[in-house]
Amino acid sequence: MKDLKTRFISWILICCAIIFMGCKGPEKGTDSSFLIKSKSMSINTSDFLEELDLKRVAYPYDIDENSVRYNEMVMDLVQTLSNEILLLTAAADKGVTITNQEIIAAEDEFKKDYREGSFEQILLKNAISYSLWKKRFMENMIMDKFIDQELKQKIEITPQGIVTFYKKHQSSYNQKNHEYSFGLNPIDNEKKLVSHLRLQKAQDHYDDWMQKLLKEYPVQINKEKLKTFLIDIEKSEGSKHEKEN
Repeated sequence: MKDLKTRFISWILICCAIIFMGCKGPEKGTDSSFLIKSKSMSINTSDFLEELDLKRVAYPYDIDENSVRYNEMVMDLVQTLSNEILLLTAAADKGVTITNQEIIAAEDEFKKDYREGSFEQILLKNAISYSLWKKRFMENMIMDKFIDQELKQKIEITPQGIVTFYKKHQSSYNQKNHEYSFGLNPIDNEKKLVSHLRLQKAQDHYDDWMQKLLKEYPVQINKEKLKTFLIDIEKSEGSKHEKEN
């Protein structure tokens, strides 16, 4: 996962700026046992704790002593899981699936650069179960397949667009000592060029596309449950002042 940037000074600001923008809270009279849910999927407390343990591997062991940074970590995870449940819900609705053969091939490809047994040792060292890793791996496969099917492959590529893109790469190539600006090998065929152009256009349209998906597949976040995962900054700072006095 990407490293967090310091974006907020309190969890209240985080909530306002990241999560509650475009996401609904639980409606009155509905089941309140969920933390995040869509019309067909949900993430409960135990699911979230499992994901939080997985995320904490990338952070200092004492991160909970820094309430602002800890809350940023929690909110970043909520945002990530909200996006994922949105994509997985839409993928299921569109009938996007993966076969056992695809899973086996993708897992073999993923592990090919690891020495025998070393991948399992890494999971063990970080207290990550193989079943959890496999679950996340398959979910990522489904999301990638859905994004490719519903966004990338629907991008319109015109001859003029290809020419413009090619000229842009040629300019970059000449300016950087015969190296492409984003590390590509020299483009030797139109198929590769179109593939890179399609990827760039998909990245450019991704945020708008996600907002449209969110309108079609609303995601709800249980604000009251979310508070139980956050460290109360005011109380935390109060305790700190008491210790100093």
